[in-house]
Amino acid sequence: MADSNLSYGDTLRIVNSYGGPLKGGYLGTGGPSTVPGAVSTVGAYTDHNKSTQWRIWPAKRGGQSFGEVVNSGDRIKLKNIIDKDTSDEDSNLLALFSSKRATSSGYPVGTTNIIDDETITPAWYILVSTPNKANDPGLVNGNDIYLVASFDQLAGVLDTNGVGSGGFRYDVTGARLVNRDGGSGSWQVVKS
Repeated sequence: MADSNLSYGDTLRIVNSYGGPLKGGYLGTGGPSTVPGAVSTVGAYTDHNKSTQWRIWPAKRGGQSFGEVVNSGDRIKLKNIIDKDTSDEDSNLLALFSSKRATSSGYPVGTTNIIDDETITPAWYILVSTPNKANDPGLVNGNDIYLVASFDQLAGVLDTNGVGSGGFRYDVTGARLVNRDGGSGSWQVVKS
């Protein structure tokens, strides 16, 4: 089992489960975002491509370091590595933007290079939802997960939400509901 664990520093793809396991599209980046503080849009692509690769980084003050197994309940950063990986851990991070109240579809999600703005949350709690009789919290290749960003007294769950724009199959938001619609908030990790 240890060989299939995902560790900090690993590269992975994150696949949505809307409509069934691995059917909702690959989380990836798109063109420039109009959301203040965002670098690029984020959505779900039908197929994987270079923009659907993410590297798991430990969130600051989390106590984790590279090479350690990622556990359910950890607070992580997801760095998109579309062109090339850089050692700058604070660039091109998956983020939830909370400068405005949530709409019926939730909060905007994109990538950011800003880590010190209270309206931008570039870290996510990863919660494993795959049954595990061994009670082992370690993240395993193929696990089903939820990603939750918290800010102030609120939170948003990474969710596919609506027909995609800009080449995406589905748009992605930070929903106020967990698994809002038939797997829309459930994701599966696939080690790259």
